[in-house]
Amino acid sequence: MKIKRLIFGIIVIVSLIVIIINKNSFLKSENKTDVLIGNSNLNKEEIVEENINSENIIKENEKIDFLQNLSKPVYKKDEKDIKIPIIIYHAFSTPELEGDIYKLFSTQERFEENIITLLNDGYTFITLEDLYKYNNNEIGLPEKVCIITMDDGWLGCYTEAFPVLEKYNVPATIFIVSNLVGTDGYFSWDQAKQMYDSGFVKLHIHGKSHIEYSSVSKEKLISDYTSAHKELEEKMGESIQKIMAYPSGKYTENSKQWLKEAGFEIQVLTKYGTVNKSRTLDLTELGRIRGEQASRKSIIKYYKKCRSLRAEYIKFKILKFIR
Repeated sequence: MKIKRLIFGIIVIVSLIVIIINKNSFLKSENKTDVLIGNSNLNKEEIVEENINSENIIKENEKIDFLQNLSKPVYKKDEKDIKIPIIIYHAFSTPELEGDIYKLFSTQERFEENIITLLNDGYTFITLEDLYKYNNNEIGLPEKVCIITMDDGWLGCYTEAFPVLEKYNVPATIFIVSNLVGTDGYFSWDQAKQMYDSGFVKLHIHGKSHIEYSSVSKEKLISDYTSAHKELEEKMGESIQKIMAYPSGKYTENSKQWLKEAGFEIQVLTKYGTVNKSRTLDLTELGRIRGEQASRKSIIKYYKKCRSLRAEYIKFKILKFIR
């Protein structure tokens, strides 16, 4: 009888130890917390991290499908009208750059807050390549999607924005000016390759030089973009879909048609304040929303305002984004 009691006691103790270990392990791995958008006490530990876990460690050169294994419903283009905001950033500087009269700079902290806010408001981050497939009815998209873009190829995209993208498993597109790569203030080809190989950064062309391509000849327009794209493919070591953005957002109906004929079926403009609509989607005329000065509260507030407007786009007012 004593032996049976002893055995029973050992079993109880072992069971308690197992329960305690499992509980601690669960607490350490649990990262999901419901967060109220705009809460000033939001802390970086309290974010939705459904895509951040040990199973999502990305190997070099591995292609990531950011729409794989989604827990939310997706819709084909003819099934539901989806609003598709595309955010534009330029440069990043921490601490915040003084004298930034054109408001081109964001900080790493502000950029991270933007990402956290959008994740917790239910947004799924997609790429322009995903948008192309969606427009061709090859894939469906969730109701709330967002695309991150960055123009020019500033060094801060590598030193400050790229770590945030990796941290939250979020894709972004950087439009580079090929002649600026590796010059003062801009990331190098080696740094570009590192970001590209991570799977979190798509690289596309912003021009061979940062000029107004709306005023150049057809020959120069096509030559600059095709040669810059070819150089990008050579540096990255593989074929890349032809996607471009206009410097300063300047374009003409002719330039759109000429570049489309040259294979650039996706053309990103400026048209600040535009939230693109799936049922009237024109891939050669994608508008964007500025994000450099967007605070945690204003970025969602402004998106929702844009989504409610009937017009194709509204004039961007930078005061909407100032804290």
